[in-house]
Amino acid sequence: MKTFQAMLLQTDGDRIFLLPAWPRHWDVEFKLHAPAQTTLEGVYRNGRMESLRVTPESRRADVTVLSPSPSPATDG
Repeated sequence: MKTFQAMLLQTDGDRIFLLPAWPRHWDVEFKLHAPAQTTLEGVYRNGRMESLRVTPESRRADVTVLSPSPSPATDG
């Protein structure tokens, strides 16, 4: 479970990075807790962020949504 959370969310000081290591072809709905009593709820589906709720709203400026990783090439 911790591995999935790290794929979805990473922090650096006050900065919050979403989807830093998430495969582009994986859909996910999440509710995650970040530092400074911050909660992030969202839906990532079909290669795009469909919704994102940041609580408290004042922390939204600290959130960066990164482009998910492309799918690895597979043989055959």
